[in-house]
Amino acid sequence: MRLRPASVYRYLLLGIGVFLGVYMIYSIIGYDDGSHVPIRPQRHLYLTVSQDRIGSRFGNLAPKRILYWTTVFGSTVPHTMLSDCPGLTDRCVIDTNRHQLSSADAVVFHAADISKFPLPNTRKENQVFVFNSMETPDNSGRFAVPESFFNWTSTHLHSSDAIHKYGSFLISTQVAESRGFKVQSYYVQPKRFVKTKSGVFGLISNCHTTSKRELALQELGKHINVTIAGKCTSDERLKTICPPGVECLDIFEQYPFYIAIENTICNDYVTEKIWNRISVPSIPIVMKRRIYKNILPPNSFIAMDDYKNPTEMANHLRALESNLTAYSEYFNWRQKGTWTSAPWNSPGYRNGVCRVCELLWKTKDNGTESTKSYENIWKWFDDESQCEKDEFVRGWLSG
Repeated sequence: MRLRPASVYRYLLLGIGVFLGVYMIYSIIGYDDGSHVPIRPQRHLYLTVSQDRIGSRFGNLAPKRILYWTTVFGSTVPHTMLSDCPGLTDRCVIDTNRHQLSSADAVVFHAADISKFPLPNTRKENQVFVFNSMETPDNSGRFAVPESFFNWTSTHLHSSDAIHKYGSFLISTQVAESRGFKVQSYYVQPKRFVKTKSGVFGLISNCHTTSKRELALQELGKHINVTIAGKCTSDERLKTICPPGVECLDIFEQYPFYIAIENTICNDYVTEKIWNRISVPSIPIVMKRRIYKNILPPNSFIAMDDYKNPTEMANHLRALESNLTAYSEYFNWRQKGTWTSAPWNSPGYRNGVCRVCELLWKTKDNGTESTKSYENIWKWFDDESQCEKDEFVRGWLSG
Protein backbone atom coordinates (compact mmCIF):
# COMPACT_ATOMS: atom_id res chain seq x y z
CA MET A 1 0.00 0.00 0.00
CA ARG A 2 1.29 3.41 -0.95
CA LEU A 3 1.23 6.07 1.73
CA ARG A 4 0.36 9.55 0.73
CA PRO A 5 2.75 12.32 1.84
CA ALA A 6 -0.09 14.03 3.67
CA SER A 7 -0.69 10.91 5.80
CA VAL A 8 3.01 10.71 6.69
CA TYR A 9 3.04 14.31 7.86
CA ARG A 10 -0.15 13.79 9.81
CA TYR A 11 1.25 10.74 11.73
CA LEU A 12 4.54 12.51 12.34
CA LEU A 13 2.83 15.55 13.83
CA LEU A 14 0.64 13.27 15.97
CA GLY A 15 3.73 11.48 17.39
CA ILE A 16 5.44 14.78 18.15
CA GLY A 17 2.29 16.00 19.89
CA VAL A 18 2.10 12.87 22.08
CA PHE A 19 5.78 13.23 23.03
CA LEU A 20 5.35 16.89 23.96
CA GLY A 21 2.25 16.09 26.00
CA VAL A 22 4.04 13.37 27.99
CA TYR A 23 7.02 15.66 28.53
CA MET A 24 4.83 18.48 29.86
CA ILE A 25 3.00 16.16 32.25
CA TYR A 26 6.34 14.79 33.56
CA SER A 27 7.70 18.32 34.02
CA ILE A 28 4.67 19.39 36.04
CA ILE A 29 4.82 16.32 38.32
CA GLY A 30 8.58 16.44 38.84
CA TYR A 31 8.82 20.18 39.38
CA ASP A 32 10.51 21.22 42.66
CA ASP A 33 10.08 24.85 43.65
CA GLY A 34 12.65 24.50 46.45
CA SER A 35 10.05 24.16 49.20
CA HIS A 36 10.63 20.42 49.56
CA VAL A 37 12.98 19.31 52.35
CA PRO A 38 15.65 16.99 50.96
CA ILE A 39 15.79 13.54 52.45
CA ARG A 40 18.97 13.18 54.43
CA PRO A 41 20.57 9.88 55.26
CA GLN A 42 19.73 8.75 58.77
CA ARG A 43 22.68 8.70 61.13
CA HIS A 44 21.14 5.91 63.18
CA LEU A 45 19.02 4.07 60.64
CA TYR A 46 18.31 1.24 63.00
CA LEU A 47 16.17 3.56 65.11
CA THR A 48 13.58 3.88 62.30
CA VAL A 49 13.65 0.41 60.80
CA SER A 50 11.25 -2.15 62.19
CA GLN A 51 12.41 -5.37 63.79
CA ASP A 52 10.48 -7.39 61.24
CA ARG A 53 12.51 -5.93 58.37
CA ILE A 54 15.96 -6.62 59.75
CA GLY A 55 15.14 -9.70 61.79
CA SER A 56 17.68 -10.96 64.27
CA ARG A 57 20.09 -8.12 63.49
CA PHE A 58 17.83 -5.69 65.34
CA GLY A 59 19.04 -6.82 68.76
CA ASN A 60 22.64 -6.24 67.76
CA LEU A 61 22.02 -2.73 66.45
CA ALA A 62 19.33 -1.14 68.62
CA PRO A 63 20.38 0.89 71.66
CA LYS A 64 20.06 -0.91 74.96
CA ARG A 65 17.15 0.21 77.12
CA ILE A 66 17.86 0.90 80.81
CA LEU A 67 14.67 1.15 82.85
CA TYR A 68 14.76 2.79 86.28
CA TRP A 69 12.05 0.90 88.11
CA THR A 70 12.33 3.14 91.18
CA THR A 71 13.06 6.75 91.90
CA VAL A 72 16.40 7.76 93.43
CA PHE A 73 15.80 9.19 96.88
CA GLY A 74 12.30 10.11 95.74
CA SER A 75 13.30 11.84 92.51
CA THR A 76 12.70 10.55 88.98
CA VAL A 77 15.95 10.19 87.10
CA PRO A 78 16.34 12.41 84.02
CA HIS A 79 16.27 10.78 80.60
CA THR A 80 19.43 12.76 79.82
CA MET A 81 21.61 10.82 82.28
CA LEU A 82 23.67 9.31 79.49
CA SER A 83 24.72 12.74 78.20
CA ASP A 84 27.50 12.42 80.78
CA CYS A 85 28.80 9.24 79.12
CA PRO A 86 31.18 10.07 76.23
CA GLY A 87 30.92 7.50 73.46
CA LEU A 88 27.75 5.92 74.88
CA THR A 89 25.10 8.58 74.39
CA ASP A 90 23.54 6.72 71.44
CA ARG A 91 24.27 3.21 72.68
CA CYS A 92 21.66 3.15 75.44
CA VAL A 93 18.46 4.99 76.35
CA ILE A 94 17.07 5.78 79.80
CA ASP A 95 13.43 4.97 80.53
CA THR A 96 11.29 5.48 83.64
CA ASN A 97 8.03 4.05 82.31
CA ARG A 98 7.47 0.77 84.15
CA HIS A 99 5.01 -0.30 81.44
CA GLN A 100 8.07 -0.72 79.20
CA LEU A 101 9.45 -3.54 81.37
CA SER A 102 9.24 -6.10 78.59
CA SER A 103 11.43 -4.00 76.28
CA ALA A 104 14.13 -3.19 78.85
CA ASP A 105 17.56 -4.80 78.69
CA ALA A 106 18.43 -3.72 82.24
CA VAL A 107 16.16 -2.71 85.12
CA VAL A 108 17.70 -0.58 87.88
CA PHE A 109 16.40 -0.60 91.46
CA HIS A 110 17.70 2.09 93.80
CA ALA A 111 18.04 0.33 97.13
CA ALA A 112 16.65 3.08 99.38
CA ASP A 113 13.52 3.43 97.19
CA ILE A 114 12.66 -0.25 96.65
CA SER A 115 9.89 -0.28 99.26
CA LYS A 116 7.99 2.50 97.45
CA PHE A 117 7.24 0.41 94.36
CA PRO A 118 5.84 -3.10 93.86
CA LEU A 119 8.44 -5.43 92.45
CA PRO A 120 7.86 -6.70 88.90
CA ASN A 121 6.33 -10.15 88.81
CA THR A 122 7.66 -11.03 85.36
CA ARG A 123 10.95 -10.67 83.57
CA LYS A 124 12.06 -11.57 80.09
CA GLU A 125 14.91 -13.93 79.33
CA ASN A 126 18.39 -12.41 79.76
CA GLN A 127 16.96 -9.25 81.34
CA VAL A 128 19.36 -7.81 83.92
CA PHE A 129 18.08 -6.60 87.30
CA VAL A 130 20.56 -4.15 88.83
CA PHE A 131 20.95 -3.37 92.55
CA ASN A 132 22.00 0.28 92.88
CA SER A 133 23.26 2.33 95.85
CA MET A 134 26.04 4.85 96.31
CA GLU A 135 25.55 4.70 100.08
CA THR A 136 26.56 2.21 102.74
CA PRO A 137 24.33 -0.78 103.60
CA ASP A 138 22.84 0.85 106.71
CA ASN A 139 21.86 3.89 104.64
CA SER A 140 20.39 1.88 101.76
CA GLY A 141 17.06 0.78 103.21
CA ARG A 142 17.67 -2.95 103.72
CA PHE A 143 14.31 -3.74 102.14
CA ALA A 144 13.66 -7.42 101.55
CA VAL A 145 13.73 -8.81 98.02
CA PRO A 146 13.37 -12.41 96.76
CA GLU A 147 16.47 -14.58 96.65
CA SER A 148 18.51 -14.40 93.45
CA PHE A 149 16.47 -11.38 92.36
CA PHE A 150 19.46 -9.26 91.26
CA ASN A 151 21.94 -10.09 88.50
CA TRP A 152 24.31 -7.12 88.79
CA THR A 153 25.42 -4.74 91.50
CA SER A 154 26.09 -1.03 91.09
CA THR A 155 27.42 0.43 94.35
CA HIS A 156 30.35 2.37 95.78
CA LEU A 157 32.27 -0.89 96.10
CA HIS A 158 35.03 -1.53 93.60
CA SER A 159 33.94 -5.17 93.57
CA SER A 160 30.57 -4.18 92.08
CA ASP A 161 29.74 -5.22 88.55
CA ALA A 162 29.16 -1.57 87.66
CA ILE A 163 30.83 0.69 90.21
CA HIS A 164 28.83 3.78 91.22
CA LYS A 165 31.13 5.89 93.35
CA TYR A 166 31.59 9.45 94.47
CA GLY A 167 34.34 11.44 92.82
CA SER A 168 36.84 10.67 90.11
CA PHE A 169 39.45 7.95 89.59
CA LEU A 170 42.94 9.09 90.57
CA ILE A 171 45.54 7.27 88.48
CA SER A 172 49.25 7.56 87.90
CA THR A 173 50.34 9.97 85.20
CA GLN A 174 52.16 7.10 83.51
CA VAL A 175 48.91 5.15 83.17
CA ALA A 176 47.09 8.26 81.92
CA GLU A 177 49.69 8.90 79.22
CA SER A 178 49.67 5.25 78.12
CA ARG A 179 45.92 5.55 77.53
CA GLY A 180 46.23 8.83 75.68
CA PHE A 181 44.45 10.83 78.40
CA LYS A 182 44.99 14.52 78.88
CA VAL A 183 46.91 14.94 82.14
CA GLN A 184 45.20 17.18 84.68
CA SER A 185 47.68 18.97 86.91
CA TYR A 186 47.13 19.32 90.66
CA TYR A 187 50.20 21.49 91.13
CA VAL A 188 49.88 24.40 93.55
CA GLN A 189 52.16 27.30 94.38
CA PRO A 190 54.38 26.25 97.32
CA LYS A 191 53.52 29.42 99.20
CA ARG A 192 50.05 27.94 99.74
CA PHE A 193 51.59 25.35 102.08
CA VAL A 194 52.18 28.13 104.61
CA LYS A 195 49.04 28.36 106.73
CA THR A 196 47.49 31.25 108.61
CA LYS A 197 45.90 29.08 111.31
CA SER A 198 47.00 26.11 113.37
CA GLY A 199 45.62 22.64 113.85
CA VAL A 200 42.68 20.78 112.30
CA PHE A 201 39.49 22.14 110.72
CA GLY A 202 36.24 20.27 110.21
CA LEU A 203 32.85 21.22 108.78
CA ILE A 204 30.51 18.67 110.35
CA SER A 205 26.73 18.29 110.24
CA ASN A 206 26.28 14.76 111.61
CA CYS A 207 26.98 14.94 115.33
CA HIS A 208 26.26 11.31 116.27
CA THR A 209 27.95 8.84 113.94
CA THR A 210 28.20 5.07 113.86
CA SER A 211 31.99 5.32 113.87
CA LYS A 212 31.96 7.68 116.90
CA ARG A 213 34.02 10.19 114.95
CA GLU A 214 32.87 12.88 117.38
CA LEU A 215 34.50 11.11 120.35
CA ALA A 216 37.81 10.71 118.51
CA LEU A 217 37.89 14.39 117.57
CA GLN A 218 36.91 15.48 121.06
CA GLU A 219 39.85 13.58 122.54
CA LEU A 220 42.25 14.72 119.81
CA GLY A 221 41.23 18.30 120.59
CA LYS A 222 42.70 17.96 124.07
CA HIS A 223 46.19 17.74 122.52
CA ILE A 224 46.00 19.98 119.44
CA ASN A 225 43.65 22.67 118.17
CA VAL A 226 40.59 21.09 116.50
CA THR A 227 38.16 23.66 115.09
CA ILE A 228 34.69 22.30 114.38
CA ALA A 229 32.25 24.38 112.31
CA GLY A 230 28.70 23.72 111.16
CA LYS A 231 25.83 22.13 113.03
CA CYS A 232 28.02 20.25 115.50
CA THR A 233 30.05 23.14 116.85
CA SER A 234 29.59 24.58 120.33
CA ASP A 235 30.70 28.00 119.07
CA GLU A 236 27.70 29.95 117.74
CA ARG A 237 29.95 32.05 115.50
CA LEU A 238 31.10 28.92 113.66
CA LYS A 239 27.65 27.44 113.05
CA THR A 240 27.07 29.63 109.99
CA ILE A 241 30.66 30.23 108.91
CA CYS A 242 29.96 28.24 105.74
CA PRO A 243 26.50 28.81 104.17
CA PRO A 244 24.59 25.76 102.84
CA GLY A 245 25.58 24.82 99.31
CA VAL A 246 28.93 26.65 99.51
CA GLU A 247 32.18 24.63 99.55
CA CYS A 248 34.18 27.20 101.56
CA LEU A 249 37.47 25.80 100.29
CA ASP A 250 39.26 28.99 101.30
CA ILE A 251 38.47 28.25 104.96
CA PHE A 252 39.80 24.70 104.68
CA GLU A 253 42.99 26.00 103.12
CA GLN A 254 43.73 28.22 106.12
CA TYR A 255 44.44 25.13 108.24
CA PRO A 256 47.25 22.59 107.72
CA PHE A 257 44.85 19.65 108.27
CA TYR A 258 41.16 19.04 107.66
CA ILE A 259 38.73 16.34 108.74
CA ALA A 260 37.62 13.95 105.98
CA ILE A 261 36.33 11.16 108.23
CA GLU A 262 33.12 9.55 106.96
CA ASN A 263 30.04 9.06 109.13
CA THR A 264 30.32 5.33 108.45
CA ILE A 265 33.57 3.47 107.87
CA CYS A 266 33.12 0.96 105.03
CA ASN A 267 35.29 -0.43 102.24
CA ASP A 268 35.68 1.96 99.27
CA TYR A 269 33.25 4.47 100.78
CA VAL A 270 34.87 7.84 100.07
CA THR A 271 32.54 10.79 99.54
CA GLU A 272 32.63 14.52 98.83
CA LYS A 273 34.56 14.97 102.11
CA ILE A 274 37.57 14.05 99.99
CA TRP A 275 36.53 14.67 96.39
CA ASN A 276 35.06 18.15 96.78
CA ARG A 277 38.27 19.27 98.50
CA ILE A 278 40.86 17.49 96.41
CA SER A 279 42.16 20.83 95.17
CA VAL A 280 42.81 22.12 98.69
CA PRO A 281 46.56 22.08 99.58
CA SER A 282 45.95 20.83 103.11
CA ILE A 283 46.27 17.28 104.44
CA PRO A 284 43.03 15.29 104.90
CA ILE A 285 42.64 13.26 108.08
CA VAL A 286 40.78 9.94 107.75
CA MET A 287 40.07 7.17 110.23
CA LYS A 288 41.26 3.89 108.63
CA ARG A 289 44.15 3.63 106.18
CA ARG A 290 42.84 0.45 104.54
CA ILE A 291 39.86 2.34 103.12
CA TYR A 292 41.97 4.89 101.24
CA LYS A 293 45.25 3.22 100.35
CA ASN A 294 44.03 2.03 96.95
CA ILE A 295 42.02 5.17 96.19
CA LEU A 296 44.31 8.11 97.02
CA PRO A 297 47.99 8.62 96.12
CA PRO A 298 50.56 7.30 98.63
CA ASN A 299 51.53 9.71 101.41
CA SER A 300 48.69 12.11 100.58
CA PHE A 301 46.59 11.69 103.75
CA ILE A 302 46.91 10.97 107.47
CA ALA A 303 45.02 8.06 109.05
CA MET A 304 44.11 7.90 112.72
CA ASP A 305 44.84 4.19 112.94
CA ASP A 306 48.52 4.86 112.12
CA TYR A 307 48.84 6.04 115.74
CA LYS A 308 48.38 4.26 119.04
CA ASN A 309 46.27 7.00 120.57
CA PRO A 310 45.25 10.66 120.19
CA THR A 311 48.33 11.92 122.00
CA GLU A 312 50.73 10.23 119.59
CA MET A 313 48.79 11.55 116.62
CA ALA A 314 48.70 15.11 117.96
CA ASN A 315 52.46 15.03 118.52
CA HIS A 316 53.02 14.08 114.88
CA LEU A 317 50.64 16.75 113.59
CA ARG A 318 52.41 19.45 115.61
CA ALA A 319 55.77 18.23 114.32
CA LEU A 320 54.55 18.58 110.73
CA GLU A 321 53.21 22.06 111.43
CA SER A 322 56.62 23.19 112.59
CA ASN A 323 58.56 21.57 109.71
CA LEU A 324 57.48 22.90 106.31
CA THR A 325 59.77 20.47 104.46
CA ALA A 326 58.22 17.43 106.13
CA TYR A 327 54.74 18.88 105.72
CA SER A 328 55.29 19.54 102.01
CA GLU A 329 56.15 15.89 101.38
CA TYR A 330 52.44 15.08 101.61
CA PHE A 331 51.99 17.06 98.38
CA ASN A 332 54.74 15.47 96.30
CA TRP A 333 52.08 13.74 94.21
CA ARG A 334 50.84 17.21 93.22
CA GLN A 335 54.13 18.97 92.78
CA LYS A 336 55.91 16.19 90.89
CA GLY A 337 52.90 15.49 88.68
CA THR A 338 52.97 11.75 89.31
CA TRP A 339 49.19 11.48 89.76
CA THR A 340 46.21 12.79 87.85
CA SER A 341 42.50 12.09 87.31
CA ALA A 342 41.12 9.89 84.57
CA PRO A 343 38.84 11.97 82.30
CA TRP A 344 35.29 11.73 83.61
CA ASN A 345 33.57 8.53 82.46
CA SER A 346 36.35 7.68 80.04
CA PRO A 347 36.69 4.06 78.82
CA GLY A 348 38.00 1.89 81.61
CA TYR A 349 36.80 4.40 84.21
CA ARG A 350 33.05 4.46 83.63
CA ASN A 351 30.81 5.18 86.61
CA GLY A 352 27.20 4.41 87.49
CA VAL A 353 24.71 4.09 84.66
CA CYS A 354 27.49 4.71 82.13
CA ARG A 355 29.14 1.52 83.32
CA VAL A 356 25.82 -0.35 83.21
CA CYS A 357 25.39 0.72 79.58
CA GLU A 358 28.93 -0.32 78.75
CA LEU A 359 28.43 -3.71 80.39
CA LEU A 360 25.27 -4.37 78.42
CA TRP A 361 27.40 -4.20 75.28
CA LYS A 362 30.42 -5.98 76.75
CA THR A 363 29.11 -8.71 79.01
CA LYS A 364 31.25 -11.44 77.49
CA ASP A 365 34.41 -9.33 77.34
CA ASN A 366 34.08 -8.47 81.04
CA GLY A 367 33.02 -11.91 82.20
CA THR A 368 29.79 -10.49 83.64
CA GLU A 369 27.03 -12.72 82.40
CA SER A 370 23.43 -11.58 82.75
CA THR A 371 22.40 -15.09 83.82
CA LYS A 372 24.30 -14.90 87.12
CA SER A 373 22.50 -13.74 90.26
CA TYR A 374 23.12 -12.82 93.89
CA GLU A 375 21.35 -15.24 96.18
CA ASN A 376 21.24 -12.77 99.09
CA ILE A 377 21.97 -9.22 97.99
CA TRP A 378 22.17 -7.77 101.49
CA LYS A 379 24.60 -10.43 102.68
CA TRP A 380 26.79 -9.67 99.67
CA PHE A 381 26.60 -5.93 100.38
CA ASP A 382 27.51 -6.42 104.06
CA ASP A 383 30.30 -8.89 103.40
CA GLU A 384 31.93 -6.73 100.75
CA SER A 385 31.52 -3.44 102.63
CA GLN A 386 32.96 -4.68 105.94
CA CYS A 387 31.52 -1.67 107.71
CA GLU A 388 32.81 -0.94 111.17
CA LYS A 389 31.00 0.33 114.24
CA ASP A 390 32.89 2.12 117.01
CA GLU A 391 35.42 -0.60 117.85
CA PHE A 392 38.39 1.34 116.54
CA VAL A 393 37.61 4.60 118.33
CA ARG A 394 36.94 2.90 121.65
CA GLY A 395 40.25 1.05 121.44
CA TRP A 396 42.09 4.15 120.22
CA LEU A 397 40.87 6.25 123.12
CA SER A 398 42.03 3.67 125.64
CA GLY A 399 45.37 3.07 123.90
